[in-house]
Amino acid sequence: MLRFAPMVRRLLTASVFVLCGTVVFWFALVYTVHRGTLAVPELTEDTLEEARRQVHDLGLELTIEEPGLFSTAVAPGLVASQAPPPGFHVKAGSTITVRLSLGGQTVTVPEVRGSSLKTALREVEKAGLTPGKRARVEGNGAGDQVIATGPPVGQKVAPMVPVDLLVNTVPRRQLWVMPSLISQRMERVDRFCRVNRLRLGQAREVEYPGIPPGVVLRQYPAAGSPIAPSEIITVWVSK
Repeated sequence: MLRFAPMVRRLLTASVFVLCGTVVFWFALVYTVHRGTLAVPELTEDTLEEARRQVHDLGLELTIEEPGLFSTAVAPGLVASQAPPPGFHVKAGSTITVRLSLGGQTVTVPEVRGSSLKTALREVEKAGLTPGKRARVEGNGAGDQVIATGPPVGQKVAPMVPVDLLVNTVPRRQLWVMPSLISQRMERVDRFCRVNRLRLGQAREVEYPGIPPGVVLRQYPAAGSPIAPSEIITVWVSK
C-alpha cells in the first residue's frame, strides 16, 4: 500500500492544480466579458420618470413597449416588466425595454336586461364572468325576462366575478279600471267591450217593471274595480 501513496499524492496535486486553473480561467473570462459593460438596474415598480433617470444616469436608453401588462401586483402606470432583466450586463448605449402596468384586468358587465334567462347566462359567461344568484319576481315585465343585474350593467369588474340576475317570471298584467255600465243600452256596452278588447259574457235578462228592454241593471266587476283583458264581464239587463 505504501507503494501507491506517492501516486495518490501526485493525482491529488494535479487535481488541485486543474481546479485552481479552471477557477482562475473563469474569473478571467468573466472579467474580460464584463469589462466595459454595465449591469442593468432594477426598474420594476418604478415610475416612468424614475426608470428614465436610472437608465440615463448609466448611459443607457429606455423604450416603452405597448401595450402594457395587466398586473395585480404592480400599481397602474408603474414598470411591470423589463428586458434585459436586472443584473444583466450590457454595453453603454444599449436600450432597456419596459412595459407599464395596466392594473388588474377588468371586464364590463354585459347588457342582458330584456333578455331571456338562458341568453343572459350565455352572455355573462361569454364576457368572462360567472353567473351568480338568481332572484325571481312577478308582474314587472315580460315573462322569463332579466330586468336587473348586480353588479349593474356597464360596470367594470375583475374577471370571473359573479353576476346576480333579477328575473321576471310572470308577465305584467294589463289592467283597466272598470267603468260603470249601469243604465247603458246593451248595444252600446257590447260595442265598448269590443273596441277595448274586453270580454263580455252572456247577458242575464231579468224582469224589471218600468225599464225598457236591453238596459243594464247590474254589472260585475263593479265600477272602479281593476279588470284584466282576460276577465269576463257579466251584466244583468232588463227583459
